Amino acid sequence: MEFKNIISKSFNISSKLIDEKKNIHDFNWDSVTKINLISYIEDKYNKVIDFNKLNKANTFKDLNNIILKTLKK
Repeated sequence: MEFKNIISKSFNISSKLIDEKKNIHDFNWDSVTKINLISYIEDKYNKVIDFNKLNKANTFKDLNNIILKTLKK
């Protein structure tokens, strides 16, 4: 997973807990976490993630893929 560190910062958890198969809803996946993730991506890459796409994510792999697709735009 390319964006494990950014994801772990967004959730405010250790990157060791990030596994692509884990359900993000088992963690603190709320609006604050989503805004944190959007902010990290925007600050670091100058790209904006669609909030609606984040709402459809279920696993850490889903999040990683959303970030990857956003950066390829």
